[in-house]
Amino acid sequence: MSQFFEEYYTFYYAGVTLFLLVGILLIIKFFFFKKPLKPKESHINFKRLNDRFEKDLHKLEKLVSEKESISKSALKLLKKAKKKEKKEEDLQKKAKTETMLADVKEQLDSNLKSNEILEKHDPKVYVLTFVGDIMANATQHLREEISLLLEVATSSDEVVVRLTSPGGAVAQYGLASAQLARLKHAGLSLTVCVDVIAASGGYMMASVADQIIASPFAFIGSIGVVAGIPNFHKVFQKHDIDYHLFTAGKHKRTITTLGEVTEEGKEKFQKNLEDIHRAFKQHVANSRKDLDIEEVATGDYWLATDAKEKGLIDAIMTSDDYLCQKMKDFDVIEVKTTDSRHWLERMFQKNSSLLKKMSMYFNPRQEDWREESYLHYR
Repeated sequence: MSQFFEEYYTFYYAGVTLFLLVGILLIIKFFFFKKPLKPKESHINFKRLNDRFEKDLHKLEKLVSEKESISKSALKLLKKAKKKEKKEEDLQKKAKTETMLADVKEQLDSNLKSNEILEKHDPKVYVLTFVGDIMANATQHLREEISLLLEVATSSDEVVVRLTSPGGAVAQYGLASAQLARLKHAGLSLTVCVDVIAASGGYMMASVADQIIASPFAFIGSIGVVAGIPNFHKVFQKHDIDYHLFTAGKHKRTITTLGEVTEEGKEKFQKNLEDIHRAFKQHVANSRKDLDIEEVATGDYWLATDAKEKGLIDAIMTSDDYLCQKMKDFDVIEVKTTDSRHWLERMFQKNSSLLKKMSMYFNPRQEDWREESYLHYR
């Protein structure tokens, strides 16, 4: 019995058990509760970050004013001064509005289009967040958020992406990087802020930006490609097991998990890695013209303070400091996708996706998927 449980509680069967458990919970929820699960789509929320501390600041001011560290007469004098300052600010805003109105009239008289005038007078800062895993699953939300921004943002606006990623699969991070490039192609200013890590595929994304800002101890770089493939051919030989792989095309399959590894196959696989690395280096070099790409494209990574000296980033600063500076002059709007599905539904889909990938891995007819999955920016 103990041997049965030791064999059962492997990663694969544990995943199957979890999948079945979530399925049973979904069935119970659907049949025995009054409100069955309804499919819901993700939706994008917006929040003006300039106002995020407004209520807390009022509470803090009230708390401070209640202390006896300052006399009532002095407090009264401060309140009077604050009212005067507020009145002066209102007068300045009014004067600014009148000046803007006169400018708009003058520009309209000079036959400028309304969209061109709006771009000059009402700039915004939009904030996106990307937290990447090995398969860059956050790309789906990123592409939808960018598509929406391209409908409303103007060339005078700036997009700030708070990016955290250690890298991952080649094609997936290539797509994520291409999504950020859409902002540049549309003429928008793009800033990437890295508070923790932007390595490998993560740096591939960051390099697209007009400027890269990172906190002092963030990890930056790792411009390289890695692939690791387990091979069980010798185990098969030991147990007199034959493995037959049929292909059409000389290089349709080079290195596999079950077939014999040949010198020709290893050379071709290594060449594929070098080709991807060459494309990676060219991608970074195209965006960061002053970077000595051969010096930094060794697979090494650096702390942000050292990365700045090498030209991998432009400034040392946290995303919080950068956005607080922007709030002084601009409306800063956070754009964030919220998954409104029930937690059971999310868990069910996540485990379903995991089992699908596992079944593809163990299916001998899915060699294409297996080989591609080993290629990672690292």
